Amino acid sequence: MNPMTQKFAFSYGIWVMFCLVLSAVGFGDGIAGHFLLAISGMPLALFSFHVIPNGSVFATFVAGLIGWLQWCLVVEINARWEAWRKSKNAKT
Repeated sequence: MNPMTQKFAFSYGIWVMFCLVLSAVGFGDGIAGHFLLAISGMPLALFSFHVIPNGSVFATFVAGLIGWLQWCLVVEINARWEAWRKSKNAKT
């Protein structure tokens, strides 16, 4: 795993935990954390509204997990693409 991916995974994990706390304490009727994670984890985290649309802590966790996986994959793929592109340029 790329160091940038690790940093991003940690920081987005903190964001997920913050939103879970918002849902657990009932801020915004509990849906505020779910909504924030669904928006920040677009487009895949919007799928959580179809799976568990009630804004519970579990729904917030699902939205956070989907968004976390999606963005970690995007960062890792980008890092690997850049490494491949640099190695290709170095050969020519």
